Amino acid sequence: MSERIRIVGGGLTGILAAFEAHRLGWRDITIQERFEALGGVARPRIVHGAEMRDGCVYFGGAGDPIVETLTAHGAKFETFDNRFGSLSTGADGKRVFTWDFGGPAIDSPAGKVAKPADDSLAARLAAYPPRIAATLEAYVRWHLDTDPAVIHGEAAIPLAINRVFPAAADLSALAAAKAADPWADELYAIPRGLSGRTANVTAALPTGGFAKLFDGLHGALTKLGVKVELNGLVPPRQLMAQHDPEETIVWAANPTPLFKPMGLSTPALVKKSFFTYVYAVEAFDGPCPVYVQNFTAQGATFRAYLYESGGQTLVVAECVREADLKTLPTELRTLLSGFGALKLGPMVHSDAQPRWIYHSRAAIDGLAALRGKLTERFGGRFIPGAWEPYAKSAKLAEVNAALALARQTAPLAKAG
Repeated sequence: MSERIRIVGGGLTGILAAFEAHRLGWRDITIQERFEALGGVARPRIVHGAEMRDGCVYFGGAGDPIVETLTAHGAKFETFDNRFGSLSTGADGKRVFTWDFGGPAIDSPAGKVAKPADDSLAARLAAYPPRIAATLEAYVRWHLDTDPAVIHGEAAIPLAINRVFPAAADLSALAAAKAADPWADELYAIPRGLSGRTANVTAALPTGGFAKLFDGLHGALTKLGVKVELNGLVPPRQLMAQHDPEETIVWAANPTPLFKPMGLSTPALVKKSFFTYVYAVEAFDGPCPVYVQNFTAQGATFRAYLYESGGQTLVVAECVREADLKTLPTELRTLLSGFGALKLGPMVHSDAQPRWIYHSRAAIDGLAALRGKLTERFGGRFIPGAWEPYAKSAKLAEVNAALALARQTAPLAKAG
């Protein structure tokens, strides 16, 4: 295997892959990014000097491997008290606010859970007692307009329903059940404030914002000798036809364009358009940053995220459909009311974009077939960019392991 490695996709996965490839000894490294700057979907738009963050993206606190890697290459982060909550509906139909828990709190006893019958989200929901299962299904249909049977069970993670707090449960009994039964531990949660646990107490954001982070990382890559090619869309068919057998490829971009060149049908994807609205905040007497998830399946907003950028305090409403602008401010005030009183200023940005982050069962099966075809054709010279995992840390671990394996047969870099 040669010293050449090409990384397709200049988002966080591609950037981290370049740093790891250099650490492992590669020296002829190229990143190809289709947009005009590094960062991928994590790079926000800038409006009047402030970042319009379409999602609640942040990094872990002390010990986060991504933060440690990026810090080693000059990035700077600021830690903060990680505050979040959720709004659910109680058995009486009233709203229930849960502090320091980002999942649904359902007014139900815990009840026994079962191992899901298959890998679908529908089976995962059916593993709960009926009241909890029905509440979660209603939320999924509101959020995605899709039958949970076609969605893979791991989509529970980005939907924030991977664990449920059964609010009517005896906490001691629930803790004992979680300790005794792996599936109870997988499906049930006890909020941080009620369990005494200190996980996720702090988190980190890049000093100066995400655009500054990615621009700084671009400079760090250049100093290492990594070639960064922007505005460079890579046609998969051309790459396959012209691929140098001595070159290693890391495909850190969307894998969908790879199916047809590899002789596979593109699997059915869960496509959903989400709408975001960003408001200036005139006053808020709660913590910042902070986010609240909405599990009531009412209104349009599934998450409100309040943050600071460019000397301004902003709040973004992430919505499952186009929102009614007359009622949207009330939705935001209601969602954040558990943390403080919110006074909104004018709307400063709105957007609508499709997202494919919720994997269908067909997509997971298709990606497995695609990996097989790529391995059959390229062996270890083609490294998939951790397409299936949702967590940033899991993506990092998977790509790093693949790079290390590929490097075992690659020659060491020559001095000079």
